[in-house]
Order: sequence, then C-alpha cells, then structure tokens
Amino acid sequence: MKEKLTRNIGVKILSVILATLLWLVITNVNDPVQYRTFSDVPVNILNESLVKTKSQSYEVLEGEMVEFKVAARRSIIESLSKSDFNVTADFANLSSVNSVNIMITPKRNKDDIEIVDRGDVQHLAISIEELSEKEIKINVLDKGKVGEGYYLGSRTARPGVIRVSGPKSRVDNIKQVIVEADVEGAIGVVDGNTRKLMRLLRPTALDEEGNVMDASRLSFSPSDIEVTFELYQIKEIPLRITAVGQTGNGYIMTDIDYQPKTIEVAAEDSKLRNINILEVAYDITGATENIEEFIELQDWLNSGVHIVGTDTTASVNITIEKLETKQLSIWPNDIEIKNKTDGIQVEYITKGPISVNLVAPVSEMESITRNTLKPYVNLLEYSAGTYYFDIETDISDNISIDSSSRVLMNLIYSQ
Repeated sequence: MKEKLTRNIGVKILSVILATLLWLVITNVNDPVQYRTFSDVPVNILNESLVKTKSQSYEVLEGEMVEFKVAARRSIIESLSKSDFNVTADFANLSSVNSVNIMITPKRNKDDIEIVDRGDVQHLAISIEELSEKEIKINVLDKGKVGEGYYLGSRTARPGVIRVSGPKSRVDNIKQVIVEADVEGAIGVVDGNTRKLMRLLRPTALDEEGNVMDASRLSFSPSDIEVTFELYQIKEIPLRITAVGQTGNGYIMTDIDYQPKTIEVAAEDSKLRNINILEVAYDITGATENIEEFIELQDWLNSGVHIVGTDTTASVNITIEKLETKQLSIWPNDIEIKNKTDGIQVEYITKGPISVNLVAPVSEMESITRNTLKPYVNLLEYSAGTYYFDIETDISDNISIDSSSRVLMNLIYSQ
C-alpha cells in the first residue's frame, strides 16, 4: 500500500500544484479583483459626551465627510454601499491639538475587503467652544398653491419666538429661523367664521446668505412649531380710478384711463361681503403735463383685505392739455332757448353778430365752428323782465364759453 502512495510521488505533487494554479487562474478570470471609491461618507463620532457637556460643545473643522477606495473581488464589491462600512472618530483618542484618527472598517467580509486609499482627509479636527443660546423670531414660509378660489391669509406661529442653543460660533451665525409649510391644494377646515389650516413643523436655521445650516449640533426649544394659516375666499370687484383737484392754471384734464378694470380681493367673510367696489382718487392738483403712474392698490384697502396676485398695482394714464382761447361770431337765432316757462315770450335786445370767447384744449379747439358750437341760454326760474344771460354750450365737458360772452334778452308775458 505504501508503495502505491509513494509511487510517482513527484508527478502527484506536480499535479496538485498545477490544479491549484489552474483554480487560481479560473477564479481570477471569473471573479477578478475590482476597485471602488466611496465619496461623501459621514464620519460617526464615538464618545461624544467626553467633549459635549452642559457648558461646552464643539465645531468640526475638518473630517466631517471622507472619501476612500476599496479593493475586493467582483462578487463582493458589486454589493457594497456606504452603509457597509463603519467610519468613526473616537473622542476617547482625541489628541492635545483636538484631532483624532478616522477609522474605516468593513462591517462584513472583513478578510476579503481591503482599504487601499483613505483619501486626503484621515483625521477629524475640532474646535471646542463654549455653549451659547439666543431667542429668535420665527418666520413662517409657505410653498405651493392653495385650493381654487382661496387665498392664503394671515399666519400665526406658536410660539412666535424660539430658543436656539449650540456652539457659540454656530449660534452667532444664525440670521433667521424659518418654518415652511406645503399648502398645495389646501382648502383648510371651517373653524367658526373662517377656514383654517394647521401644521406642526420643524424649524430650520439660515445663515447670512440664506443657506440652510447644519443643525446636528444645534438645539431648538421647542423642537416643533404649530403654525396656523387662515384661508380667505376670493371675490372679483370693479376698480374705479377718478381724478381730483385742479390742474395748473391754463390746463385741463381731458382723459383718464387705467388698467385693470377689475381686481380680485380676499378677506375674512365678514369683511368680504361688504366690499363691492374699490374707488381710488388720484390728485392732479397743479398738473401741467401728462401723467403716467402706478398706484399701489393695497394702500386703498382696509386692514385685513388683500389684493390677490403678485401685482398689487394699477397703471393710470391721465391726459393734461393746455387751454386755448378762440373767438367766434354767432347770431341770435343760433342760440337755443332752454327751460322757458309757458306764457313767456323772448325778445332779443342784443342784435347780431354776437362775439363769444371759447376756452378749450388744443386737441378740440380746431373742430369748433359756428355750426358745431350749439350755444344756448338757460331760462330756468326766470320770470318776466330784462336780463343778461350767459351763453353756454354742452358739446364737450372740456369746452366752455367765457362768462364775458352774454346776451341781453327781454322776457315778456304773452297776451
């Protein structure tokens, strides 16, 4: 038996070696070693309580995130993720310069995974600071659009002020604290005479540039903020803009136009039902040229009533023209007699032609002739007697006849 085992022993040993080599070749061909890099992997801090106490905290200067490269066979490396590694910094090993080594170890297949490159950051460095706290007003923000026909009205945060504590440098860098509610499609629930929307929200700290700050070492008290929004119904009403005051001497307003003609407003029901029109008076006192202006409509609404939309202005265009004078000659039979009492006869004492002095803007003066003037005198409440009557015209609100243009008439009772 022994002779059979030892016969051709060299050949047998060579066969084993060749078989092993063949197995290694096949394994390396079918399951080769590959490399993979993991980036932005957070470092987990151990024994944090050794540094973070009631009177002090810390700020990470370097090493909060790391990058490393591993090597493993393809069958293993393809299934790996960041969560398969313990990346830690143990404050129990903190040096005198407040630095500690970052340890990277696989959670599984430890013997089959090799860390081949630990990247540029291999230490976690901190600064130890005293704790600080301050109270900051809460700003309530919203995102999204509420339900059709509703407007997001007043908002209330309870509490309105929050206490923030943490490392002094981080607390001092806080510019504002916000809570943001998603109101997309919300119509709220009826609460008394209004609709209300309530949210329980976590606060967020922002720095001077408006960037969200890392809150991992900040403490908020309370940790949740109750925010209540009021939702108002929307109503469309007409807008009416009128001019008030007197233009500059020798000038007249000939036209006023504005946009929009209607606006949408929102308010709680008790106020909304009493709003049927928005009237705005624009003062043109002393004006001697055309006016193009934007009016802030919100200023003309009562408190608690809101313009719906981002544009809360109206554009107004007012035409101001210089007045001219012109003299026309008319005859008594050109003058219409208005409001004559029955039983009264009219006898002209002033004979023609009669000079009338017109005052009108440049744009209308050219079209005025004897045939288009349509002069008249008004006998309302006049009885028999001899009177000077002002000659008037109503062909345009912008055209007048100077008071010096008069006609002498005798009113007598019919026989």
